[in-house]
Amino acid sequence: MPCCPRYHARVTSGGLSTPRFPVLEARFGPLTPMDTGMQSRVYAAPGGDVVVKVYRTQRGEHRLEAQNMRRADLGEWVVDTVEADGVEALILRRFPGHPLRAQDIPVALPRLREILAALHRVHEGRVDLQRVRERLKRFRSALAAYPLDDLFGAVEEPLERGLLDQPAAFCHLDLWHDNILIAPDGDVLVIDWTKAGWDDPLRDIALLKTGTLDLLDRDASLDAALTFLPDQSTATLTRLRAYLSLTYLHDLYWFLMNEPYEFDRQRRLKLPRARHVLARLPG
Repeated sequence: MPCCPRYHARVTSGGLSTPRFPVLEARFGPLTPMDTGMQSRVYAAPGGDVVVKVYRTQRGEHRLEAQNMRRADLGEWVVDTVEADGVEALILRRFPGHPLRAQDIPVALPRLREILAALHRVHEGRVDLQRVRERLKRFRSALAAYPLDDLFGAVEEPLERGLLDQPAAFCHLDLWHDNILIAPDGDVLVIDWTKAGWDDPLRDIALLKTGTLDLLDRDASLDAALTFLPDQSTATLTRLRAYLSLTYLHDLYWFLMNEPYEFDRQRRLKLPRARHVLARLPG
């Protein structure tokens, strides 16, 4: 009896196939693929009540994500964590929405502000500045051939002045538009909590801008990002400027290392936005 690799059907001699996940499908019914990401695949169960998120690795990420969702006061969406069929899976209630698009952003902003304000209210420890320094060193080494001193300076100067030494808040840390769902009635749900952890909340806002708000034009994107700040003091604006610069540098580094054929195009897209931030916010 030939057998396809894990996650696929077992083919019988009669041409019929058994479920890809026999234990999971015995419990939830036939699973239909919905979405595929770098770390997981998501399947819909019959009836539309739950989705099954299957992780590509077996490192306990299903339990980590469930724990992070509960910490973010989203425990009502968690149904179960399961190890079966050779995989780890997180079972979630299904949210009736789609990933955020540019035209959805104005409607989503009020709820997003509420979500992030509540998330960032809880503090624990301090921001790990050594990690910031290590990332800067790695980015400088990889991007040395490109004229980016203004972006590096926007991070390094406030870092050395002590402006980035802040209490750490619980942050999502992956706020790009595919991880923000909006329902027809305007309700919003933030998903994919595997990267969540303790960091500067302004880094979360920077990630929201570069990953979601930048679907808008430059001024509209930055104006929207500023509405998430706790205040408009010079120190706060300089911190946001630093984390936006760091995030754009990270994006350039990522493309150079992982998709080098895309790097030049991304550089043309991202550098004007990064330098627009440098021009508008105090250093």
